[in-house]
Amino acid sequence: MIRLNITAEGFSEERFVTDMLRPHLLEFGIYAEVRKVLTNRKLRKRGGIVGYQKFKNDVTQWFRECPEVYHTTLIDLYGLKNDFPGHKTTRHLQPYDRIKEMERLLKEDLGFYKFIPYIQLHEYEALLYADTTQMEKWLGLYNKIADNCFANIRTAADNNPELINESPDTAPSKRILAVCDAYDKVNDGILILKEIGLKKLRNECAHFNEWLTQLERLK
Repeated sequence: MIRLNITAEGFSEERFVTDMLRPHLLEFGIYAEVRKVLTNRKLRKRGGIVGYQKFKNDVTQWFRECPEVYHTTLIDLYGLKNDFPGHKTTRHLQPYDRIKEMERLLKEDLGFYKFIPYIQLHEYEALLYADTTQMEKWLGLYNKIADNCFANIRTAADNNPELINESPDTAPSKRILAVCDAYDKVNDGILILKEIGLKKLRNECAHFNEWLTQLERLK
């Protein structure tokens, strides 16, 4: 059994790994362990956005604890601190070029040969837009929402969930909250993603698909 450690940004990403990615990767002989980013060492608190040095310390500690294990990340571009490698210097690039370069620089800086960097374009909630019909079906159960409200958001982003951008007002989760203020990031998110399924997520989210394909091919 191949082992894979995943550093997840928060509770939503952790749940996505345990409920969807872990069972899927087991079919490829890969067991995925997940833990949230360490945010407060003294209180042993995990989950949330931290500066790069804290992130690096936490990840490299796991490298040292498990030197023979593959390692990857599941963190959002939205909200990422600007001290992360390449965050400032890649802003002029188009999203897919930018994320590729940031991931390259992250791998280079961490310097661990079994590390597969992944930064989500632009946020975990972007994955939900892989199927806006499912979004409207589930979130419409307890919110009065306009027909095609999420489909229109996706259409405005060249019909690409990964291009729904990262500003404080227009990030994927902010757009959901603008329509459904009762949206529960952890519980609603995973329920919708389970309905959508990994096949659809991969078809609609190219960067996500590339990452998952890399993980499936670990030997």
